[in-house]
Amino acid sequence: MDATGTAAGIGDLQAGSAAALTGTGVLVFPLAPNIFDFWQFLLFAVQIPQTALPLDSIWPQFAFDQAMEIVMAGPGGVMYSLAAYNCATHILFAIATDVIGQNYFALKRSSGSGGFGLTTPSTGLVGDTSDNGTSVRIEVPDWAKHIAVGQLDLYRTPWGRAALAYLQAYGPSIVGLT
Repeated sequence: MDATGTAAGIGDLQAGSAAALTGTGVLVFPLAPNIFDFWQFLLFAVQIPQTALPLDSIWPQFAFDQAMEIVMAGPGGVMYSLAAYNCATHILFAIATDVIGQNYFALKRSSGSGGFGLTTPSTGLVGDTSDNGTSVRIEVPDWAKHIAVGQLDLYRTPWGRAALAYLQAYGPSIVGLT
């Protein structure tokens, strides 16, 4: 099985084959990231409504492909797959456009209730605050001095933070993470 494609006989998700999904949320091929299991992850673990993300949407494939470039192949296995799926989910929330009549992704990108603030600029991490809240200094804490801007962006969603956690579990030398 190709890590970036679907396994033979699973069904064509891009053609909208809902019958291809198991309906249980179980990863069918957990040892290597694949688009079929990523769809399982989105629909059952993340619980994105199918009305907001129809099976013929192009965005999960785009997000998955980008994540496969970011999440360099580790030793393989479930941790590698979950790192890829969590990273791809973060990317999906950042890039997906809404289906006509829906505003699911726009709300999730917003700074409002239930949103992740993906459209709000962030100039850094708050490294110091005062007691009364009148003084805030934005600086890069020591632990984050070698993190790239794209990696800082991953801190905005729970899936991005999970992806970083999985990657950091591999050790200090993987993909420049410290």
